[in-house]
Amino acid sequence: MNKKLIVTFTVGIFLLGMMELIVSGILELMSNDLGISHALTGQLITVYAVSFALFGPLLIRLTENISPKIVVLLSLTVFIVGNIVFGLADSFLTLSLGRVITAMAAAVFIVKILDMTVVLSEPHIRGKMLALVYMGFSAANVFGIPIGTIIGAQFGWRVIFGIVIVLAILVGLGVLFFVRPEALADDTPAGVQKSRIKSKKNVALYITVTLAVLIGNYIILGYISPLMTSHGFTLENVSFALLITGIGGMTGTYLGGNLIDKIGPKKTVMIMMSLFLVSLAVMPFLYGTPVLFYINMFAWSLFQWATSPAVQGGLVENVEGSSSNVFSWNMSALNLGIGVGAVIGGLFISNFDISYGPWLGFVIVLCGLIAATQIKPQTV
Repeated sequence: MNKKLIVTFTVGIFLLGMMELIVSGILELMSNDLGISHALTGQLITVYAVSFALFGPLLIRLTENISPKIVVLLSLTVFIVGNIVFGLADSFLTLSLGRVITAMAAAVFIVKILDMTVVLSEPHIRGKMLALVYMGFSAANVFGIPIGTIIGAQFGWRVIFGIVIVLAILVGLGVLFFVRPEALADDTPAGVQKSRIKSKKNVALYITVTLAVLIGNYIILGYISPLMTSHGFTLENVSFALLITGIGGMTGTYLGGNLIDKIGPKKTVMIMMSLFLVSLAVMPFLYGTPVLFYINMFAWSLFQWATSPAVQGGLVENVEGSSSNVFSWNMSALNLGIGVGAVIGGLFISNFDISYGPWLGFVIVLCGLIAATQIKPQTV
């Protein structure tokens, strides 16, 4: 893959990843402008996650006989339509419609971009290339919400979606001009690569890892503000912690991608999940020592995000032909994990001391690690 294509793919995933998170940053602006309660506006996050998880695998299956380049361009077109609907919305129903459309487009775009990355990368650096492209998603966690919040506060929340549309058009042009038809073995419908799963058990286990890691993560991340403020941290400290975790996530994504090229996906998953468990176990002991707490937050996020490219690499090992379907199932598990983690975390803090939330996350991630031990190595 050349640098122009890597940048195009990474920016594309950043853009679509940012749209999943942007509501958090502009929730109050939207709520006040449209006269919708904060609680109802916040449900747009759930609408997106559920739509992504439900429609992703179905749409990938429906488009598997179409050239991936064409599917990516079509998904960007649908994404633009969704942003137009959202940007012009004047009711919760219209906002929800815009979110559903953009989620459906993102579910296809992200998966197809990852699949094209696999096809266009040399096997010995495939993990690194996957990590570089997927860093767009982790970067969206770091920069997406702050950028959107600043633009929304200065120029109005609707302006954000006009900018997103322009950037989506540029990404589309990049895909159009930089993805060479001859570079893709399945660039014509007649030559589409059918996928065959080598080990359904391994695929299920890797997806279980994703689900466990995201549930364990969002039990904490979804309630990081009350967790920290209940131990004497300020809201400014919370923002700083989120910045640290975002940087840790980007670092972890890159690290995980490089490790799977050297030691393989299963070992990378096992090592990173084990270290992730350590960071969860010690977290409740560090609330009174801010410096150590921040260091642990960085490590916690690094180890969690390092599992993502490792899982993707493991899925690739267990598939012949296109990896689109298994990538789609994994992304659905990721979104499901976010939703389930938030629900479990909410129930936990309603009935128990929030301080011990990390230990609940520990138990769930430990179940994921146990599942990972059952993975049988495959050859690419």
